[in-house]
Amino acid sequence: MIGAALGVRLIGFPYPNEQASGGYVALAAIAVWMSRRQIGAAIKRALGMGGPDDSDEPMSYRTAVIGLILGMAFIILFCYRGGMSVGIAIAFFAFYFAISLAVTRMRAELGTPVHDLHYSGPDEILVRSLGTRRLGKGNLTMFSMFWFITRAYRSHPMPHQLEGFKLAERTNTDVKRLGVAMTLACVLGVLSSFWAQLDRGFRIGMEVKAPWPSLMAFGREPYDRLARWLNYPTGTNVPATVAMFVGFGMTLFLMAMRMRFFWWPFHPAGFAITTSWGMNMVWMPLFISWLVKWIILKYGGLKTHRRVIPFFLGLILGEFTMGSIWNIVGIILDIPIYHFWG
Repeated sequence: MIGAALGVRLIGFPYPNEQASGGYVALAAIAVWMSRRQIGAAIKRALGMGGPDDSDEPMSYRTAVIGLILGMAFIILFCYRGGMSVGIAIAFFAFYFAISLAVTRMRAELGTPVHDLHYSGPDEILVRSLGTRRLGKGNLTMFSMFWFITRAYRSHPMPHQLEGFKLAERTNTDVKRLGVAMTLACVLGVLSSFWAQLDRGFRIGMEVKAPWPSLMAFGREPYDRLARWLNYPTGTNVPATVAMFVGFGMTLFLMAMRMRFFWWPFHPAGFAITTSWGMNMVWMPLFISWLVKWIILKYGGLKTHRRVIPFFLGLILGEFTMGSIWNIVGIILDIPIYHFWG
Protein backbone atom coordinates (compact mmCIF):
# COMPACT_ATOMS: atom_id res chain seq x y z
CA MET A 1 0.00 0.00 0.00
CA ILE A 2 2.81 2.42 0.85
CA GLY A 3 4.60 1.55 -2.41
CA ALA A 4 1.46 2.20 -4.43
CA ALA A 5 0.87 5.50 -2.63
CA LEU A 6 4.43 6.61 -3.34
CA GLY A 7 4.22 5.54 -6.97
CA VAL A 8 6.88 2.82 -6.64
CA ARG A 9 6.77 0.70 -9.79
CA LEU A 10 9.59 -1.77 -9.22
CA ILE A 11 8.71 -5.22 -10.57
CA GLY A 12 7.85 -7.46 -7.65
CA PHE A 13 7.79 -4.69 -5.04
CA PRO A 14 7.70 -5.17 -2.06
CA TYR A 15 9.28 -8.57 -2.85
CA PRO A 16 7.32 -10.74 -0.41
CA ASN A 17 8.94 -14.00 -1.56
CA GLU A 18 12.40 -12.55 -1.08
CA GLN A 19 11.50 -11.25 2.37
CA ALA A 20 10.18 -14.71 3.23
CA SER A 21 13.44 -16.30 2.06
CA GLY A 22 15.40 -14.06 4.40
CA GLY A 23 12.95 -14.80 7.19
CA TYR A 24 13.35 -18.55 6.86
CA VAL A 25 17.15 -18.29 6.86
CA ALA A 26 16.94 -16.12 9.99
CA LEU A 27 14.71 -18.69 11.69
CA ALA A 28 17.33 -21.35 10.96
CA ALA A 29 20.07 -19.13 12.38
CA ILE A 30 17.98 -18.55 15.50
CA ALA A 31 17.38 -22.28 15.91
CA VAL A 32 21.09 -23.06 15.62
CA TRP A 33 22.05 -20.28 18.02
CA MET A 34 19.52 -21.35 20.65
CA SER A 35 20.66 -24.97 20.34
CA ARG A 36 24.37 -24.20 20.20
CA ARG A 37 25.16 -25.84 23.56
CA GLN A 38 23.32 -29.04 22.65
CA ILE A 39 24.98 -29.12 19.23
CA GLY A 40 28.39 -28.56 20.77
CA ALA A 41 27.81 -31.33 23.31
CA ALA A 42 26.69 -33.71 20.54
CA ILE A 43 29.84 -32.96 18.53
CA LYS A 44 31.99 -33.63 21.61
CA ARG A 45 30.22 -36.94 22.07
CA ALA A 46 30.78 -37.82 18.41
CA LEU A 47 34.49 -37.06 18.77
CA GLY A 48 34.77 -39.21 21.91
CA MET A 49 35.34 -36.21 24.20
CA GLY A 50 32.53 -36.93 26.63
CA GLY A 51 29.16 -35.25 26.27
CA PRO A 52 25.57 -36.38 26.83
CA ASP A 53 24.39 -39.98 26.69
CA ASP A 54 22.98 -40.82 23.25
CA SER A 55 21.79 -44.35 23.92
CA ASP A 56 18.14 -43.32 23.69
CA GLU A 57 18.58 -41.43 20.41
CA PRO A 58 17.51 -42.87 17.01
CA MET A 59 21.22 -43.15 16.16
CA SER A 60 24.43 -42.30 17.95
CA TYR A 61 25.84 -38.80 17.54
CA ARG A 62 28.96 -40.26 15.95
CA THR A 63 26.88 -42.09 13.34
CA ALA A 64 24.92 -38.92 12.66
CA VAL A 65 28.04 -36.80 12.17
CA ILE A 66 29.69 -39.40 9.93
CA GLY A 67 26.48 -39.69 7.91
CA LEU A 68 26.30 -35.92 7.56
CA ILE A 69 29.88 -35.68 6.31
CA LEU A 70 29.59 -38.60 3.88
CA GLY A 71 26.18 -37.49 2.67
CA MET A 72 27.29 -33.94 1.99
CA ALA A 73 30.46 -35.16 0.27
CA PHE A 74 28.39 -37.37 -2.03
CA ILE A 75 25.93 -34.56 -2.81
CA ILE A 76 28.69 -32.07 -3.60
CA LEU A 77 30.50 -34.62 -5.79
CA PHE A 78 27.24 -35.47 -7.58
CA CYS A 79 26.58 -31.78 -8.27
CA TYR A 80 30.16 -31.19 -9.40
CA ARG A 81 29.95 -34.07 -11.85
CA GLY A 82 26.66 -32.63 -13.08
CA GLY A 83 28.21 -29.27 -13.90
CA MET A 84 27.78 -27.26 -10.72
CA SER A 85 30.78 -25.52 -9.19
CA VAL A 86 31.80 -26.66 -5.71
CA GLY A 87 31.30 -23.26 -4.08
CA ILE A 88 27.81 -22.82 -5.52
CA ALA A 89 26.88 -26.39 -4.57
CA ILE A 90 27.91 -25.74 -0.96
CA ALA A 91 25.97 -22.47 -0.88
CA PHE A 92 22.94 -24.11 -2.53
CA PHE A 93 22.65 -26.87 0.05
CA ALA A 94 23.54 -24.56 2.92
CA PHE A 95 20.46 -22.50 2.06
CA TYR A 96 18.39 -25.64 1.44
CA PHE A 97 19.16 -27.19 4.81
CA ALA A 98 18.71 -23.82 6.51
CA ILE A 99 15.17 -23.65 5.13
CA SER A 100 14.62 -27.30 6.10
CA LEU A 101 15.72 -26.55 9.65
CA ALA A 102 13.50 -23.47 9.80
CA VAL A 103 10.46 -25.43 8.62
CA THR A 104 11.09 -28.16 11.18
CA ARG A 105 11.64 -25.70 14.01
CA MET A 106 8.46 -23.90 12.99
CA ARG A 107 6.42 -27.09 13.15
CA ALA A 108 7.94 -28.10 16.50
CA GLU A 109 7.27 -24.75 18.13
CA LEU A 110 4.04 -23.60 16.50
CA GLY A 111 2.58 -26.55 14.64
CA THR A 112 1.93 -24.15 11.78
CA PRO A 113 0.00 -25.82 8.95
CA VAL A 114 1.61 -23.72 6.19
CA HIS A 115 5.28 -23.43 5.28
CA ASP A 116 5.28 -23.93 1.52
CA LEU A 117 7.64 -21.05 0.57
CA HIS A 118 6.92 -21.31 -3.15
CA TYR A 119 9.58 -20.07 -5.57
CA SER A 120 11.86 -18.84 -2.79
CA GLY A 121 14.33 -21.69 -2.33
CA PRO A 122 18.13 -21.73 -2.60
CA ASP A 123 18.07 -21.58 -6.41
CA GLU A 124 16.02 -18.39 -6.38
CA ILE A 125 18.14 -16.90 -3.60
CA LEU A 126 21.36 -17.45 -5.52
CA VAL A 127 19.92 -16.28 -8.86
CA ARG A 128 18.61 -13.07 -7.34
CA SER A 129 21.78 -12.30 -5.40
CA LEU A 130 24.37 -13.34 -8.03
CA GLY A 131 22.51 -13.17 -11.34
CA THR A 132 22.20 -15.82 -14.04
CA ARG A 133 25.06 -14.38 -16.08
CA ARG A 134 27.55 -14.94 -13.27
CA LEU A 135 26.26 -18.38 -12.32
CA GLY A 136 26.60 -19.89 -15.78
CA LYS A 137 24.89 -22.73 -17.62
CA GLY A 138 26.15 -25.61 -15.47
CA ASN A 139 24.89 -24.20 -12.17
CA LEU A 140 21.58 -23.08 -13.64
CA THR A 141 20.97 -26.49 -15.22
CA MET A 142 21.64 -28.30 -11.96
CA PHE A 143 19.36 -25.86 -10.15
CA SER A 144 16.61 -27.06 -12.47
CA MET A 145 17.38 -30.70 -11.70
CA PHE A 146 16.65 -30.04 -8.02
CA TRP A 147 13.30 -28.33 -8.68
CA PHE A 148 11.54 -31.33 -7.16
CA ILE A 149 12.88 -30.40 -3.69
CA THR A 150 13.12 -26.62 -4.01
CA ARG A 151 9.81 -25.65 -5.62
CA ALA A 152 7.98 -25.68 -2.27
CA TYR A 153 8.41 -27.06 1.26
CA ARG A 154 4.88 -27.91 2.37
CA SER A 155 5.60 -31.67 2.11
CA HIS A 156 9.13 -31.59 3.50
CA PRO A 157 9.94 -34.89 5.25
CA MET A 158 11.98 -33.43 8.11
CA PRO A 159 9.04 -32.03 10.18
CA HIS A 160 7.17 -35.32 9.79
CA GLN A 161 10.21 -37.25 10.99
CA LEU A 162 10.53 -35.01 14.02
CA GLU A 163 6.84 -35.40 14.85
CA GLY A 164 7.20 -39.16 14.44
CA PHE A 165 10.04 -39.24 16.97
CA LYS A 166 8.00 -37.09 19.34
CA LEU A 167 5.07 -39.49 19.09
CA ALA A 168 7.47 -42.37 19.75
CA GLU A 169 8.75 -40.58 22.83
CA ARG A 170 5.23 -40.03 24.17
CA THR A 171 4.20 -43.65 23.53
CA ASN A 172 7.47 -45.27 24.68
CA THR A 173 8.14 -46.66 21.21
CA ASP A 174 11.65 -47.83 20.34
CA VAL A 175 13.07 -44.83 18.45
CA LYS A 176 15.95 -46.83 16.98
CA ARG A 177 13.55 -49.21 15.26
CA LEU A 178 11.46 -46.23 14.15
CA GLY A 179 14.59 -44.65 12.66
CA VAL A 180 15.28 -47.82 10.66
CA ALA A 181 11.66 -47.88 9.50
CA MET A 182 11.89 -44.24 8.37
CA THR A 183 15.08 -44.96 6.43
CA LEU A 184 13.47 -47.91 4.64
CA ALA A 185 10.38 -45.80 3.94
CA CYS A 186 12.57 -43.12 2.32
CA VAL A 187 14.24 -45.67 0.04
CA LEU A 188 10.96 -47.33 -0.96
CA GLY A 189 9.27 -43.94 -1.32
CA VAL A 190 11.92 -42.67 -3.73
CA LEU A 191 11.74 -45.78 -5.90
CA SER A 192 7.95 -45.90 -5.97
CA SER A 193 7.71 -42.17 -6.70
CA PHE A 194 10.05 -42.50 -9.67
CA TRP A 195 7.94 -45.35 -11.02
CA ALA A 196 4.62 -43.56 -10.41
CA GLN A 197 5.79 -40.36 -12.09
CA LEU A 198 7.15 -42.15 -15.16
CA ASP A 199 4.09 -44.40 -15.43
CA ARG A 200 1.78 -41.40 -15.17
CA GLY A 201 3.74 -39.56 -17.83
CA PHE A 202 3.61 -42.41 -20.31
CA ARG A 203 -0.07 -43.12 -19.69
CA ILE A 204 -1.69 -39.67 -19.67
CA GLY A 205 1.15 -37.25 -20.43
CA MET A 206 3.08 -34.87 -18.22
CA GLU A 207 0.85 -31.90 -18.89
CA VAL A 208 -2.76 -32.20 -17.81
CA LYS A 209 -5.26 -30.09 -19.74
CA ALA A 210 -6.98 -27.72 -17.35
CA PRO A 211 -9.00 -24.47 -17.50
CA TRP A 212 -6.11 -22.58 -15.90
CA PRO A 213 -2.33 -23.15 -15.74
CA SER A 214 -2.18 -23.77 -11.99
CA LEU A 215 -3.84 -27.17 -12.46
CA MET A 216 -1.26 -28.41 -14.96
CA ALA A 217 1.57 -30.74 -14.07
CA PHE A 218 4.72 -29.10 -12.76
CA GLY A 219 7.18 -31.11 -14.86
CA ARG A 220 7.80 -28.36 -17.41
CA GLU A 221 8.22 -25.52 -14.93
CA PRO A 222 11.99 -25.83 -14.28
CA TYR A 223 12.76 -26.14 -17.98
CA ASP A 224 10.68 -23.12 -18.94
CA ARG A 225 12.50 -21.21 -16.22
CA LEU A 226 15.89 -22.55 -17.38
CA ALA A 227 15.12 -21.40 -20.93
CA ARG A 228 14.41 -17.89 -19.64
CA TRP A 229 17.62 -17.88 -17.62
CA LEU A 230 19.73 -18.95 -20.59
CA ASN A 231 18.04 -16.81 -23.22
CA TYR A 232 17.80 -13.66 -21.11
CA PRO A 233 20.81 -13.56 -18.75
CA THR A 234 20.60 -11.10 -15.87
CA GLY A 235 22.86 -9.62 -13.24
CA THR A 236 22.28 -9.16 -9.53
CA ASN A 237 18.75 -8.12 -8.65
CA VAL A 238 19.69 -5.48 -6.09
CA PRO A 239 16.17 -4.63 -4.80
CA ALA A 240 15.34 -8.32 -4.37
CA THR A 241 18.63 -8.96 -2.57
CA VAL A 242 17.98 -6.01 -0.26
CA ALA A 243 14.51 -7.44 0.43
CA MET A 244 16.08 -10.74 1.55
CA PHE A 245 18.28 -8.88 4.02
CA VAL A 246 15.23 -6.91 5.19
CA GLY A 247 13.37 -10.16 5.82
CA PHE A 248 16.38 -11.58 7.68
CA GLY A 249 16.71 -8.49 9.84
CA MET A 250 12.98 -8.19 10.52
CA THR A 251 12.80 -11.79 11.72
CA LEU A 252 15.76 -11.25 14.07
CA PHE A 253 14.08 -8.09 15.36
CA LEU A 254 10.80 -9.89 16.03
CA MET A 255 12.60 -12.69 17.86
CA ALA A 256 14.56 -10.21 19.98
CA MET A 257 11.35 -8.41 20.93
CA ARG A 258 9.62 -11.69 21.72
CA MET A 259 12.47 -12.82 23.97
CA ARG A 260 12.72 -9.44 25.70
CA PHE A 261 9.07 -8.52 26.25
CA PHE A 262 6.49 -11.02 27.49
CA TRP A 263 3.62 -8.98 26.07
CA TRP A 264 5.03 -8.85 22.53
CA PRO A 265 2.28 -10.38 20.34
CA PHE A 266 4.14 -10.93 17.04
CA HIS A 267 5.96 -14.22 16.44
CA PRO A 268 8.89 -14.14 13.97
CA ALA A 269 7.60 -17.25 12.22
CA GLY A 270 4.38 -15.40 11.47
CA PHE A 271 6.32 -12.89 9.40
CA ALA A 272 7.96 -15.67 7.37
CA ILE A 273 4.78 -17.59 6.56
CA THR A 274 2.54 -14.66 5.64
CA THR A 275 3.54 -14.97 1.97
CA SER A 276 2.80 -18.71 1.88
CA TRP A 277 0.31 -19.82 -0.73
CA GLY A 278 -1.37 -22.00 1.90
CA MET A 279 -2.29 -18.94 3.95
CA ASN A 280 -4.91 -18.18 1.28
CA MET A 281 -6.66 -21.35 2.39
CA VAL A 282 -6.28 -21.29 6.17
CA TRP A 283 -6.16 -17.69 7.34
CA MET A 284 -9.89 -17.57 8.08
CA PRO A 285 -10.03 -20.95 9.91
CA LEU A 286 -6.99 -19.87 11.94
CA PHE A 287 -8.69 -16.58 12.82
CA ILE A 288 -11.93 -18.35 13.81
CA SER A 289 -10.06 -20.89 15.96
CA TRP A 290 -8.08 -18.10 17.64
CA LEU A 291 -11.27 -16.15 18.32
CA VAL A 292 -13.09 -19.19 19.76
CA LYS A 293 -10.11 -20.04 21.96
CA TRP A 294 -9.87 -16.45 23.19
CA ILE A 295 -13.59 -16.40 24.10
CA ILE A 296 -13.39 -19.75 25.91
CA LEU A 297 -10.33 -18.74 27.93
CA LYS A 298 -11.72 -15.29 28.74
CA TYR A 299 -15.16 -16.40 29.90
CA GLY A 300 -14.66 -20.06 30.81
CA GLY A 301 -11.09 -20.20 32.02
CA LEU A 302 -8.43 -22.85 31.59
CA LYS A 303 -10.63 -25.58 33.08
CA THR A 304 -13.31 -25.06 30.44
CA HIS A 305 -10.66 -24.91 27.73
CA ARG A 306 -9.33 -28.32 28.70
CA ARG A 307 -12.84 -29.73 28.89
CA VAL A 308 -13.81 -28.71 25.35
CA ILE A 309 -10.55 -29.82 23.65
CA PRO A 310 -11.93 -33.33 22.85
CA PHE A 311 -14.92 -31.74 21.10
CA PHE A 312 -12.73 -29.72 18.74
CA LEU A 313 -10.42 -32.67 18.15
CA GLY A 314 -13.56 -34.59 17.20
CA LEU A 315 -14.45 -31.89 14.67
CA ILE A 316 -11.04 -32.27 13.05
CA LEU A 317 -11.27 -36.06 13.00
CA GLY A 318 -14.78 -35.89 11.58
CA GLU A 319 -13.76 -33.61 8.73
CA PHE A 320 -10.80 -35.79 7.75
CA THR A 321 -12.94 -38.92 7.99
CA MET A 322 -15.64 -37.53 5.72
CA GLY A 323 -13.04 -36.16 3.33
CA SER A 324 -11.44 -39.61 3.09
CA ILE A 325 -14.79 -41.35 2.57
CA TRP A 326 -15.85 -39.01 -0.23
CA ASN A 327 -12.47 -39.34 -1.94
CA ILE A 328 -12.80 -43.13 -1.84
CA VAL A 329 -16.35 -42.88 -3.23
CA GLY A 330 -15.11 -40.64 -6.04
CA ILE A 331 -12.34 -43.10 -6.94
CA ILE A 332 -14.66 -46.12 -6.89
CA LEU A 333 -17.45 -44.48 -8.91
CA ASP A 334 -15.04 -42.46 -11.06
CA ILE A 335 -16.93 -39.23 -10.45
CA PRO A 336 -15.79 -35.75 -9.33
CA ILE A 337 -16.43 -35.00 -5.68
CA TYR A 338 -16.03 -32.06 -3.33
CA HIS A 339 -12.35 -31.48 -2.69
CA PHE A 340 -11.30 -31.44 0.96
CA TRP A 341 -8.25 -29.35 1.87
CA GLY A 342 -6.31 -30.93 4.73
